[in-house]
Amino acid sequence: MTMNRRQLLTGTAALGAAGIASHSLSAAPGRKSVASARSDFPWAGNETYLNCATEHPLGLHSSDAMREYLGYLTNGPDSGRAKYENAELQERVRKRFARLIGATPAEIAFAPSTQLAENLVLDGLRIEESGGNVVTNDLHYGGSLSNYQARKERGLDARIIKHKDYTIDMRDWEEAIDRRTKLVSLALVSNVNGYLDDIRAIADIAHSHGALVFVDVIQAAGAVPIDVRAMGIDLLACSAYKWLMGGRFGYLYVAKELHEGRLQPVQFGSKGAGATDARQYQVSTPNHLGFVCQHEALAYILELGVDNIREHVRPLTERLRKELPAAGCACLTPAGTESPIVTFLVPDAPRARTRLSEAGVIVTLRDGNPGEMRVSPSVFNNLADINRLIDALS
Repeated sequence: MTMNRRQLLTGTAALGAAGIASHSLSAAPGRKSVASARSDFPWAGNETYLNCATEHPLGLHSSDAMREYLGYLTNGPDSGRAKYENAELQERVRKRFARLIGATPAEIAFAPSTQLAENLVLDGLRIEESGGNVVTNDLHYGGSLSNYQARKERGLDARIIKHKDYTIDMRDWEEAIDRRTKLVSLALVSNVNGYLDDIRAIADIAHSHGALVFVDVIQAAGAVPIDVRAMGIDLLACSAYKWLMGGRFGYLYVAKELHEGRLQPVQFGSKGAGATDARQYQVSTPNHLGFVCQHEALAYILELGVDNIREHVRPLTERLRKELPAAGCACLTPAGTESPIVTFLVPDAPRARTRLSEAGVIVTLRDGNPGEMRVSPSVFNNLADINRLIDALS
């Protein structure tokens, strides 16, 4: 029997409180494992999806909870809607993200996106007013580089280190960072080629000059282990729709040492009013649907374990590194890079796009001569997916 949209939403609402309660208490011990992860992501059965650095597919655990919530929004009752739109659920999300990065809940604020969070940091530190400088590199996200370029045109001393063979030389950090540096800003994992910076070493240099370290972890959180204390990270931001597996909003981590004046709030609203911890940097509540999604996705990631997710993906990227150069695709990702992203030069990008499309393989392929192909598998992928890509290009 075919069900129309109205019947689907009505049936969803009828799942009732028992279904909601099961989501509220998600991540029961032993419920999920890396071995069974492929079945949790239906997209994996429809296409060979190797493009998680663009957007991660939703798991059934998230989409089921979102569907229930949408059912209540469409059909009521109000008590059903309220079980999803409440401070308790939001605080569980805050605690789960804090646990993921080794922070405390009091150090986590919700933000609309990574880019907006980075702007809150730049404005809140009043770098331009102080005459200080910012140091970053050209493997940072392009939107961030545009931000720094625009601020540079307005007078900010923004120093952008150029990569050398798609890595950043530590000596260049040492040369660029000085006593006037207020902020060192970079991506933990580069969206360009998956390059993983040595954050601890960079933080040591920055801190020795009195500078703070801001890290964009949108291509890392949920995919590689993060410990803000061990890494020396002062400020951190990311959106949720990549390796955090869904939810259109983001997070801002502000180390507790910065709460009492060093980072000033620059936007204001009821959600941050009166707060003295990281909540003071919140302006409004992010979308509730995103909270519902993240509530389930973070529980899933924490249950599987980021170390286990990383272990699963490593042989997939290593096989790509081994086989694709033989097909004429040189690798732009440095050897030994511990991230789930690998990027290759593709001599004939239009032909590669056609072959990949025919094989049902989804990657990011940037035109050029040569083109650049970014491959980013996740926990639901397997070696058969990787072999399908390799065969398409061979």
